[in-house]
Amino acid sequence: MTSPNPIDQQTIKQTLSDFTLPWSPDIRLLDANIIENITIQGQKVHLTLNLSTIPPDAAEPLRARIEQHLQQLENVTQARVFLNSGTASSKRLVFPPRQPANTTQGKSTAPAWKQPHKHPPAKPGNNGPIETLQSIGCIIAIASGKGGVGKSSTAINLAVSLAKQGLKVGLMDADIYGPSVPHMLGLEGQVEVVNHKLLPMTAWGISAMSIGMLVPQEQAMVWRGPMVMGAVKQLLSDVKWGELDVLLIDTPPGTGDVQLTLTQTIQIDGAIIVSTPQDVALLDARRGIAMFQKSKTPILGIIENMAYFSCPCCNEKTYIFGENGAKNEAQTLGFPFLGEIPLIPAIRSGADAGVPIVAQDPDSIAAKAYQEITELMVPVIKRLTVQRANKQQEKTEE
Repeated sequence: MTSPNPIDQQTIKQTLSDFTLPWSPDIRLLDANIIENITIQGQKVHLTLNLSTIPPDAAEPLRARIEQHLQQLENVTQARVFLNSGTASSKRLVFPPRQPANTTQGKSTAPAWKQPHKHPPAKPGNNGPIETLQSIGCIIAIASGKGGVGKSSTAINLAVSLAKQGLKVGLMDADIYGPSVPHMLGLEGQVEVVNHKLLPMTAWGISAMSIGMLVPQEQAMVWRGPMVMGAVKQLLSDVKWGELDVLLIDTPPGTGDVQLTLTQTIQIDGAIIVSTPQDVALLDARRGIAMFQKSKTPILGIIENMAYFSCPCCNEKTYIFGENGAKNEAQTLGFPFLGEIPLIPAIRSGADAGVPIVAQDPDSIAAKAYQEITELMVPVIKRLTVQRANKQQEKTEE
């Protein structure tokens, strides 16, 4: 097997040679004196842009466009663009945030995430929009009642598959105790903070945010409910998501504080339930469905993960956890059945390597299964976007 051709700065510059500035189409990026630094580590490319000459509203869209452009290079596994304003407002976030050395006496010196949240709590029954979510078409929760059913790998591959279909996709990892999204997307390091807002990391065409990007990998989140709820609210309100067609929220297993916080804080436009076929998983999936129904969140459908083992030699299907369990459950409850995902080693190995199967092997049976599901999701996303816009318009007119 031949090794991929090495990437150098000349290759990167050649790729960006025809890239023009969105606000000045007659000026090339390379001629604008915006790129401060290009760093290449194997198949990872990092660029730093100088914010001083970029219009404030154009910085985040430009960053996302450049990352997506570089991600198309055959040998690039990760492309990240950093924004540098040259001031203290652009920095790496340290978690918990350190307090300034000249903190005035009498003020709380507790880390920011331990202080009372700045945003007023949502009133019962009123899922008021958060400012940073105003440019998002719709918000969909990916949920399961039970852990270990492959919900996170499903959420990630759905997100990447939707992005491959041309949608602007965000993925929020709402699992505070066990954040896995950064590792499964191959993202390293900590997020940047610009003007007191967190900038999502990007990989495989999607924008992602997780508490795993704010803390060391080995740090345990030994937090009680109020701390978890505060962290979830900050991941929603203090992140500069920009314009998205859809934001997927990878919720933790169960029906606890995180789910309650999400449904009370923002308008979730729909939920997709992930379950394996066996009865014990379906039992917990019903509890998850009941929780969303209590909060009047529509159930968009059920996905059966690990539906069958596909033999790599003969493609014979073996139903290890039972056959059609989630499919039959969807029919019984009257919800759409979105599809079944096979149990194959490549999904696991791709997650461990930080390369989702839909990006690593788009012609595999698993990637095609995710694609079939996202093809069903696209018209639903468009419908939810219209409904969300109408609701926001009604609230504005009240």
